[in-house]
Amino acid sequence: MNNTELALCELIKASLFGLAPTFPEAVDWNEVLQEAQAQTVVPLVAGAVPTEAAEGWKNAADQSKAHFMRALYEQTKLCVLLNSAKIPFVILKGTAAAMYYPIPCNRTMGDVDILVGDGFFDAAFSLLQKNGYQFETDYGDGRDYTFSKGGVLFELHRKYSDEGHNIEPLLQDGIRQAETPNLYGNAFPALPKAMNGLVLLDHIRHHLFGGLGLRQILDFMMFVFSEPDDAKFENEYLPLFEANGLGTLAKTIAKMGKQYFGLPGAAWCETADDKTCTELLETVFAGGNFGRKNPYEYRPMESFTMEVKKQGFFKTLQRAGVANCKAFQKHKWLRPFAWLYQLFRLLGRGIVALFRGKKLTKDLSSGKEKADFYKRLGIE
Repeated sequence: MNNTELALCELIKASLFGLAPTFPEAVDWNEVLQEAQAQTVVPLVAGAVPTEAAEGWKNAADQSKAHFMRALYEQTKLCVLLNSAKIPFVILKGTAAAMYYPIPCNRTMGDVDILVGDGFFDAAFSLLQKNGYQFETDYGDGRDYTFSKGGVLFELHRKYSDEGHNIEPLLQDGIRQAETPNLYGNAFPALPKAMNGLVLLDHIRHHLFGGLGLRQILDFMMFVFSEPDDAKFENEYLPLFEANGLGTLAKTIAKMGKQYFGLPGAAWCETADDKTCTELLETVFAGGNFGRKNPYEYRPMESFTMEVKKQGFFKTLQRAGVANCKAFQKHKWLRPFAWLYQLFRLLGRGIVALFRGKKLTKDLSSGKEKADFYKRLGIE
């Protein structure tokens, strides 16, 4: 890791676990701020930045915290609305991850994810439309639908799971057993703790290549920290993760947390491979949150080969085509052509890569190396 990345790791140690930071000798704090922004962890670490370097951090942190509270307020209004209609649901990620942090509002908030019970999606969709929630888009795969209201985005999920990893039956059971945590006086339904941890872990799996940032890693790490009883974690939570093919990933993230971020305890993760821990952290720093630093524009074939491995050739093209063109998002009748648009876009970016001096054969080889990385993480 370079000095910027090392400094950010030290800030995280100090912020989450109160450990005295040991910064490298030469740190460009503007670069650290840019990295923290790319990883969406500015409010989390801003308080640990040396005073002489703190200019520019406070405003960004304050804006993020204000958005968190606005999103929480709008989430609560939606919870009241869904409860009044007797629609069973849970909140995924977001506040259901922030509750594990020492100061929840320091966890950067994105959109609000809602998963409804089987058979209630159409009623929920209609209810939102009738109550001023503006439908924005979906991606044509029937998984999630985006609404907006009050400056906040909501993702209404018909299902959470992607094609490569179906945990939907578990989550539907979880909705029926939902717990009710409370943040700043705002209650919301969340999955039982073990299932909630499974979702945070699966979120990492879903974004492993190109879109994985520190925020997703820290969400699961703080989930681990929230259960200090190692025996309970090993006997109750880890078997659930292993049964769903994510046991090695859980151990790798926890051990990486111990090595680089100061996570205490978690003796159950010591068998994780050190090399894989380091490679996972390198992947995080290379991509940034949801791929903010991801080299998609420069290494299109590497990205493509990994997405095909996860979703299949046609579905990869189709979903990416809808995501990359607003016309397909707005006009559903155009969507059958989205895969073709994405194919030409991919070919064009590949040609650009050649002119930049990049070789597609090297990209494909890198994709195969990433496939091996997936295998070492226990993800096929």
